[in-house]
Amino acid sequence: MSFGNMIAALFADPILSKAAVYLPKGSAEAIDVRVMTKQPDIITDFGEGQIHAATTLFEIQRQDIAQPKTGDRLTVDGITYIVQSEPMGDRERLIWRLDVIPA
Repeated sequence: MSFGNMIAALFADPILSKAAVYLPKGSAEAIDVRVMTKQPDIITDFGEGQIHAATTLFEIQRQDIAQPKTGDRLTVDGITYIVQSEPMGDRERLIWRLDVIPA
C-alpha cells in the first residue's frame, strides 16, 4: 500500500475524520470532503509577555481540493469557518492545513 493510500484510509476513518462541506469563495458549488480537526493552543511572544490563543486547524486531502484560498468557507458539524490565512501544504503534497476562524 502506498503512502498516499494510507493517508486516504485515515481520512476515510469515521473516528479520525469528519464529513464537511467546502465552498470556494465566489462559487456556488459546494464540495463534500472529509477533514481532520486540530485545535492546538499557540503561545506568541508579545513584547515582554506572551499571548496564549486557541486556534482551529483543519487538514484536508489535496485530491479533494486542488487549491484552497483565503476566504473560502468550510462547514463542519453545522459550524461555518472561513479560511483566514494562506493554506499550507505538507512535504509529500498530500494534505492541506487550513487555519480558520468561525464565520
